[in-house]
Amino acid sequence: MVLNKYLLAGFGLFLYLSQAVAGEVSISDAWARATAPGQDSATVALHITSQKEASIIAVSSAVAKTVEIHSMTHENGMMKMRALETFPLKAKHEVALGSDGNHIMLVGLKKQLNAGDSLILNLTLQFADKHKETIEVKAAVKPMSEQHEDSIQY
Repeated sequence: MVLNKYLLAGFGLFLYLSQAVAGEVSISDAWARATAPGQDSATVALHITSQKEASIIAVSSAVAKTVEIHSMTHENGMMKMRALETFPLKAKHEVALGSDGNHIMLVGLKKQLNAGDSLILNLTLQFADKHKETIEVKAAVKPMSEQHEDSIQY
């Protein structure tokens, strides 16, 4: 009986520690708008918070040939969109990709995104201590006509 108590306590400690490591980054509210037939790109919005200084260094998805992080800025009265090599995340600071001009862009869609479906993104982050972590994110596909508080504005 004593052995079972120690095994249970050890297992509980293991679960606690694994959640602390997995809990370095939290991602929520990931979504993409449904696409029209023949549309070859789409954007994904999400909220991300890292407990430590980090950078998103890569994003991939099976639904697109490439996935990029884009920055949009106004320059000389024109909107300019640029692909970013990395995207910095400040420690304990939530970033709402998709609402501030920065967003994830699916380029070369392999299939139409239909409302009610979901897609998987793989975000690779590199932390200040140089270790990397890849996080799988499930993004809901919402109807084209649905308004969302994090709507991507062009």
